Amino acid sequence: MSMLYLWHPAVSADGTVLDMILTRGDSDQVGGGADRFVGATLRTLDIPVPAEKWSIRPFRCNFYSEYWTQGDWKSQWDFVWRMTLHFKRPVTVEPLQQGYLGIDDIDDYSPLVESYKYEPFACLVVAAFPSQQQAEAAAGRIAEDRDLREARQIAAAPDPATAVLRVGGDFHLRGVLGGGDDNFFKGDYPKMVVSLLEKSGGVIHAES
Repeated sequence: MSMLYLWHPAVSADGTVLDMILTRGDSDQVGGGADRFVGATLRTLDIPVPAEKWSIRPFRCNFYSEYWTQGDWKSQWDFVWRMTLHFKRPVTVEPLQQGYLGIDDIDDYSPLVESYKYEPFACLVVAAFPSQQQAEAAAGRIAEDRDLREARQIAAAPDPATAVLRVGGDFHLRGVLGGGDDNFFKGDYPKMVVSLLEKSGGVIHAES
């Protein structure tokens, strides 16, 4: 097993932003992104251009949960890190053959390494669609559906922040739904969003 796994890197339309997911392997040592760690990650993707700036944020996410059909909400919404990197000039990335790569580099230790374990947990919903049109339509439904607006209000969640990204031949919708403690994830709102994405034609788990 690798120390960490890098999933589904995607580049923005203008090529200056790289968005990808990290999951745990033998390690969970991911913090703010030391220069050394970020550089090693880019080399793994054969990107020779250094990033100008970056952010790494922990989430609980539906798409990469190893035991998503078993157990409680913690199994259905497992930990991931979303890594976003900005470049001065466009970069390209080749689709990963299996969707992911194992990496043996870990981040430098800092207090941020432990932060993912503690509430409030941020919620990231992900679904894969065969076309950009379907993904963008689903993103619109998340924002505008009346039942979801009511559930969002009950959950005291902000408006969703969604992005549609090309990943190989698919289009991934990544949406930040807000977050909270266990009551947020046990509540209706996150479940309703995942259900809507599946009904809209999206694949809601990486192993589906």
